Order: sequence, then structure tokens, then C-alpha cells
Amino acid sequence: MLDTIAQDLKQAARGLRRASGLATVAVLTLGLALAASVTTFSVLNATLLEALPYREPERVVYLDHGRSSCSMPTFLDYRRGARTFESVSATTPWNANLTGAGEPERLRGLLVSADFFRTLGASAGLGRTFTGDEDQPGRERVVVIGHGLWQRRFGGDSRILGATLPLNGEAYEVVGVMPPGFSWGRGWGKETQGEIWAPFALTPERVAENRRGDEFLDVYARLRPGATLAQAQADLEAMLGGLRRRFPDRYTPASGFRLTALPVQEAIVGELRPGLVLVFAAVTSLLLVAASNVAGLLLARAAGRRRDTSLRAALGASRSRLARLTLTEAGLLAAAAGALGLLAPRATLTALEQVDRATLPRSAPFAIDATVVAFAVAAAVLVALLTGLVPAWHASRTDLMRVLRAGGCTAVRESRARRALVVAQTAVALALLAWAGLLVRSVAALQAVPSGFVASNVLAAQVQLPRSRYEAPPARAAFVDAVLAQAGRRPGVRSVAAVSELPLGGSSNSGTFEIEGRPVPAAERQPHAELWSATPAYFATLGIPLRHGRAFDGRDGASAPPVAIVNATLARRYFAGDPVGRRLSFQGPRGQPLWREIVGVVGDVRDRRLHRDPEPQLYVPMAQRPVAGMALVVSTTGEPWDALPALRASVGAVDADLPLYGVTTLERLAIDDTRGRRAARTALTAFGSAALLLAALGLYGLLAQGVRERTAEIGVRMAVGARPADVLKLFLADGGRVVGQGLVAGMALALAGSRLLRGLLFGVVPADPATYGAVAAVLALAALAACALPAWRAGRADPLRALRTEQGSWD
Repeated sequence: MLDTIAQDLKQAARGLRRASGLATVAVLTLGLALAASVTTFSVLNATLLEALPYREPERVVYLDHGRSSCSMPTFLDYRRGARTFESVSATTPWNANLTGAGEPERLRGLLVSADFFRTLGASAGLGRTFTGDEDQPGRERVVVIGHGLWQRRFGGDSRILGATLPLNGEAYEVVGVMPPGFSWGRGWGKETQGEIWAPFALTPERVAENRRGDEFLDVYARLRPGATLAQAQADLEAMLGGLRRRFPDRYTPASGFRLTALPVQEAIVGELRPGLVLVFAAVTSLLLVAASNVAGLLLARAAGRRRDTSLRAALGASRSRLARLTLTEAGLLAAAAGALGLLAPRATLTALEQVDRATLPRSAPFAIDATVVAFAVAAAVLVALLTGLVPAWHASRTDLMRVLRAGGCTAVRESRARRALVVAQTAVALALLAWAGLLVRSVAALQAVPSGFVASNVLAAQVQLPRSRYEAPPARAAFVDAVLAQAGRRPGVRSVAAVSELPLGGSSNSGTFEIEGRPVPAAERQPHAELWSATPAYFATLGIPLRHGRAFDGRDGASAPPVAIVNATLARRYFAGDPVGRRLSFQGPRGQPLWREIVGVVGDVRDRRLHRDPEPQLYVPMAQRPVAGMALVVSTTGEPWDALPALRASVGAVDADLPLYGVTTLERLAIDDTRGRRAARTALTAFGSAALLLAALGLYGLLAQGVRERTAEIGVRMAVGARPADVLKLFLADGGRVVGQGLVAGMALALAGSRLLRGLLFGVVPADPATYGAVAAVLALAALAACALPAWRAGRADPLRALRTEQGSWD
């Protein structure tokens, strides 16, 4: 047995050496397709398949509240009422200024409930995580740091345990260091990675019943042993029913408040999943096209070796031996392609590893690990079977006498097989290009959507005021006024402003509000809006248009009557006419209404995502609601990045210990918002173009082989009066039939697979006729170009030479 296998390998290797050109083309075609498949699978494995590196991660769930977050009192209700959860934890983004030795550094992290790490199932690599009582007032000044921060800032010194870090001007004791790879941040948005964690204090003010409208927490839970996701969802529904009975005016069915338990990995990956699955489906399709193309090459090679194969059979080679030899050749090609497919992705994966986790969240590095190698081996075996089975089947059906006499029927069978392969290639190429076309139109539609603000020439940077020095609202307001006055005098600055949340910045603050004189019936949705604090120049700096009334100005100081500006969506949804002069209220201190007069209406801003309709938005003057964390926005006369030194100097002149962080431009934020769609579009366009090229080559090879096999027929036709144009039409029609069948099959495939695109499409339907028509036209033109040369050669054939060739085949 081993001797037979060794002999087959030697014969297959000799045969491929004699056909070195074909072997090189086949290995490169399959190798590049396998490399793309391995790269994509590695990304898919790290993001969707690899288990999170925590204890029993399948028991960790995220509580989805829809478009809102969770308030502190509601979070405590979950803790008290949960029956299927072992623990319930909450987090909120936290940015800390690290001062002391060295340059001030901005650290990104989370404030968490004390049992957060226990809920995740994560342990410290050095020291400990939080104890159960460290979210009580006065006990919360402890911190756990990430491994990267420990190495970068403290040189990996174990004496960091027990050390005191000055964070936001306050002393925190380091109690633990997380192991390498732990970087849990918000899980999505712009705050995905964290490197520092501290417990929040459950102060009476935060947990008071009047804070139920203050929604800022993300909530996670760990299922009890044996509990299922369905049981957890039923538990949440029961808790939600209890909340609605206790607070009929807040958690009404019409309010949009919901509770859904999601596996935590699904919550992390979010809307990226359809795009990743789609790209993987596309690259797998490309691999199938490449395999079918190589199968066509091997079939064409088999056609040229029919007499040689027949002689082997005549000398005693069995049909199974002939088929096995063909499969062995395909196996050698697949093995060489598999080696290339494993080596080529390493550089690509190294580059992808540098992509931030907001774009490609993952629980493990992108790497060629055992799972990826197993996939590559399985893909190579599949390729060997796909490329070798059809030629092997034809080899096993070789009819010695028929081939030696003419070979016509064998050629017909091989031609039909190659036609089927080309039809499949054309169908896949159309599907990939159609999906790419839909995404091209979606990205174009998104880019054409008015964001509501002017993104060009606007620089943005964030700053966090430490509570130790800026706890009092007047101190925060004074800081803002001083920085804006400093920056406004700098060269190149057209205008400068401050705002609590940056549009498309990944964070938001929302809650319910009341309208004076209009109580909300229980069956109606409680008015809900996003709340922003902004300085007077904010609207002009970002080009947000004023629709009615006035903007903020010097009249709206801290001691002035409270005022607000609303956006057009809020005005339209909650007021029958012009809302200017009406009053509304978010909850004020101690739960008492703080009525604000609406003084203006501004245009809508798509602040969360460009593809989402604007929500009701409410702005209040920064002087009347100064916040500790804010974004500074600068409209410049030139390149926005040129204003960064001036902005740093302005902040440094007021407080030298405050670093700027999250520096970006609004144009970059708008581009980043479509990054996932653009990445999927680029990948599908590349794969579709490659599939189109392979399909065109396959069609060319099919017709070229047909011309060679039908040389005698061409001679006879021309001898009895057929013109060259008639022969040209004959072969163009033959190619047209193959392409037509591929187009029909491709349309069906594209429509069937378009459901994967639904979450990525914007402004275009999955069955968009314009996209499908354009792609079909491109494919038809490519097919015409592929058909042209073989058909032209057939039309220029010399009938006498063709007839002599036919006569020679009988001699």
C-alpha cells in the first residue's frame, strides 16, 4: 500500500514538473485564495469563535436596555430581584488623569461595582480585585490597573501593590494588576479598551429614587449554575413587570424601555458580526471559484492527455489507478497552495493586530494558532477534492477504443463539466460584486446624509476636571471660560467652544423630562431626550443651524433664569407648534423639577451613528450645568491639526496638570462611523473582482479548448459555405449561453445571501435593481472580452488546414 502511494506521488510529481506552467498558476491561484480564507478565518476566530478568557464566559450576559442605559436605582433593583443571576454588576466609562512622577497621562478605564470582576470571572494577575464592600462610601479609593500600564509606567515593579496613585487629584491605592490580555472597556464605541478600574461608591445621592431618570450604567450579570438564557429572559420580564407596577409613569410599554439578556460576546461584537460573516462567506466563495478554475485547468490538461491516458489503460492501468493519480496531482497542488496560504497571512495579521479594538473587537490576538491551522488543513483538503474529483471521475470513465478512434464523446463530457464550472464561477462573481455594489451605494448614501454639523476644519479634544479641584460648579465654569478665552486669541482659531458629549464620539447622556402643563398618561411614552451642556459658541463652531428663537449668550449665566435649546426632532415630537417660550424640566436637585424656558430650536444632529435617525436633543448652557468631562472643539482657518499646540497651550495656561486626550477631527469621526461598511465594501469588491477575473479566465479557457476540439467541425462548416462571421457568432453565442446561465444563477445566489447585508445597508434595498443591472452589465462586458479572442480565432481558421487536421486524426 505504501509502495503504491509512493509510486503515485512520484508519477504525479513528474507529471506536474512537465506541466510546470500549469502547476505554478494553480498553486498561486489556490494559495492566494487560501491565504485570504485563512486571514479572514483568523479574524473570525478571534472575534466570534474564541471563548473569552474568563471563567465560564458562556454564563456572562449583558442586559440590553435598547437605546438607553440603566440608572443606579434600577441597577440595584436588578440585584435585589434577580433569581437566575448569581451576581449583577454595572460599569460606566471613567477617564483618570495620572499625575505625579513624569508627564501627566490620561488613562481610560471604568468605574465598576465591586463585584464586577467576579461577575466576569476574571482574576488579578498580581494582588487582588475588589472586595464586596469597596463600593461603599469611603471605601472606594482603591484601583486595579492593567498589565500594559503596569509595564509601561511602572516597569513591572511588584512594589506597585499598596502604592498610592494620584488620579484626578485624589489618592487611590493599587490593590491589583490584571493579567496580560485583559483590557475590558465599554465593549463598543470609542472606549473599548481600558487599563484602569475603580469601584464607584453607592452613595445615598446616587441611589436615591429621584435618580431613576439618570441613565448612565452598562449592566452585566452571571447566570447561576444550570440557568439558561431563556430563564434569565423570563426573570428579566418579571422584574420589568414589577418596575412598571411600581413606577407606572416611567417604565410604560410605550416608553421604549426594555430588558434583553444577550451573551456578552454578542454584545461586544455587536453589529460587526454580519459584516464579518459576510466577508468570510465572500472569501469562501472566492476559494470555491479558485478551486473550480483549477479544476477546469486540470480538465483541459486531461483533454490533452486523453491518448496518453488511454495507452496507460491499454497497458494495464485500472480506472481507479488513473483516477487516483489525478487526485494525487490535485492533492500535491493543494498541499503547496496550503503552505502558501499559511505563510502569506502572517504579515496581514500582524498589520490587523494594530487595528484598535473598537473596529475589530477580539478576545484573542489575530494569529495562526491550532484552530486556524486546522481550518487551513481542512480547506486544503476540500480544495484537493474540489479540484481533483471531476478530472478523476473523467479519468476513471476513459473508454480506450473510443478515445483511440476519435475521442469525441469524451470531449463532450469534459466540455459539459467545464461549462458547469464556468457557470458556477460566473454566478459567484456576480453575487460578490452585487453585494459589493450594494455596500458601495450604502456608503455613498451615508456620506450624503446630512450629519447636522460641519465636520471640515474642526479639531476636537477631551479634558477631564479632577473632582478634588473642580467639584464646585463655579470652578468648572471658570475653567471653561478661561480656556475658551485663551484659545480664542490664538492664531488660526476661527471659533472655539465646549460641549459635554461630542457628536459621533461614542458616549451620550440621556433621560426623561417633563413638559410644563402636560402630564403624561400611563399609556404614553415618557418624553425622553439626550442632554448636552454647551457654551454659547458651540452651535456656530459646528455650523448647527438655528431654526427659531436665539442661541445661548451672556444672558444665560449661572445665576440667570434656567434656559434650554431643543432640536427640531424634540420640537416636532412633543410640541404642536413653536416651542419657544414653553418650559420643560429634567429632574433637578433632590428630585424637584428644574423648569427651563426654551429659548431656541436648532437643527438635528446625528450624534450617535450616521445611519440612525436623530433623537430628541436638549441643550443647556454650560454655565448653568458645568460638567467635569467635556470636549473642546475648535473651528480653524486652516489645517485643524495645526491648532493642537494652541489648544494644549491654552489648557496648560489654566491648569498645567490637565492632559488633553481623545484628540481627533470631526471629519475623522464621520469617516470612522462608516469604517465597518467601508471595510466590508473593500473586501467584497476585491474578492468579487478576483472572482470576475477567474470566471473570465475560465470562460476564455473553455472557448479556447472548444475551438481546438472543434477544429474539424469548423473546417467542414466553412467548406460548405459558412462565413467567418458565422463561425464568430457561433462561438460568441456559445459563450453567451454559459454567461447567461451564470447570471441567472448568480442573481438567485445574490438575492438569497443578501439577508446577511441587511444590517449593513443604508438607503438601498437588498434587491436593488440598479445595482444588479450594473453588475450584470459589467460581467457581460467581461465575458464578451473573454469570448472575443477564441471566437475571432475560430472565425479566421483555414478550412483546408482544419480538414487536414481532421484527416490526420483518423490516420
